[in-house]
Amino acid sequence: MLNRSTREFYVPGSTFKTFTMISAFRAGKQDSLFASFPGGFKPTPNSRPIVDSTQSLNPDGSVGGVCDGGCQEKNIQFAYQVSSNQYFSQLAIALGRERLRETALLVGINPVDTPDQALLQRFFPNVLNTSNPAIANSIAPQQSTMVTGNDISLYDLGIQGMGQGYAGQMTPFQMALIASIPANLEGKLMKPRIEFDQPPQMFAQVLSPTHAAQIRTIMSTVTEEPGGTGRVISTKLAGTGIRTGGKTGTAEKQAPLYDEKTGKLKTEKRRRRGADGKFEEYEVPVMYERTDSWFITIAPLERPQVAIAVVVEGGGYGSRTAAPIAANVILKARELGLLGDQYKPKPQVVKPAAPKKPVRRRQ
Repeated sequence: MLNRSTREFYVPGSTFKTFTMISAFRAGKQDSLFASFPGGFKPTPNSRPIVDSTQSLNPDGSVGGVCDGGCQEKNIQFAYQVSSNQYFSQLAIALGRERLRETALLVGINPVDTPDQALLQRFFPNVLNTSNPAIANSIAPQQSTMVTGNDISLYDLGIQGMGQGYAGQMTPFQMALIASIPANLEGKLMKPRIEFDQPPQMFAQVLSPTHAAQIRTIMSTVTEEPGGTGRVISTKLAGTGIRTGGKTGTAEKQAPLYDEKTGKLKTEKRRRRGADGKFEEYEVPVMYERTDSWFITIAPLERPQVAIAVVVEGGGYGSRTAAPIAANVILKARELGLLGDQYKPKPQVVKPAAPKKPVRRRQ
């Protein structure tokens, strides 16, 4: 009975790089250049290396594979297009905790100091545009969280920038809000409304119109340019004239295992020493690593009318599962006339049937 879109937390994976990019534009660091390393990026000499999706971290700590887009210096557009983990980790560290915290507050994320605080559930009615507070309270989403306190390491800060670690408390609703910011031509985060006749309300002015336009262009490279991780969406929309921008995400998450036949949670027994010094048995859930498929997108690119977040639990790569679903949602929006007058389907003209010729019967 859980509304997963507004009240379930997920690891957002590389879709969260959109948040880091927004923060960079706000801080004037959108022109930053960072190198990718064959051995991965190490925030500190003794930390684990942060590797790109095309690299692998072996059990002995060595790195295999090659850097996304080649081991070269990257700018923000190319790094976003190929989804470079190394770039966005370095960018998050360069931005620093206070810049990330400031952006989090503007986009509706609660920045907390410790991991324990990130697990405390908090509803967020103020983000909704409703005619009275009672309506907002009744359908309030859970507020997403991220950890920005001084006690977390630079490694932790870096992997948050690429959408892992302590950024793993995001709702799909929150990721749709993040996509909607550059989709707004004025760079505003608008409050979603449930009641049709409510006048528009702004939650925060996040970007300048110029920066919003630049981010839309960067998002379009993911869906339209060679090497973009979301090219599949352009293939599905071919012939419609609809241009999009977006970001794929593939996120690993520890999830509880359920019995396929009974639907019950699987558990295993463990032993621990009790307060009296004796050993006692207790049960814990059986966990497995689930790979969720993500895609966020905006359309149509020249004047966006929809911001969409898709997550498929256990769906694998974002480009294979979530992105095609997002394309289908856009096609449905066009069918319903929600993408603007230019994309409204033409009314079908039904030609009147030709009159039937009278049949003469022989006497």
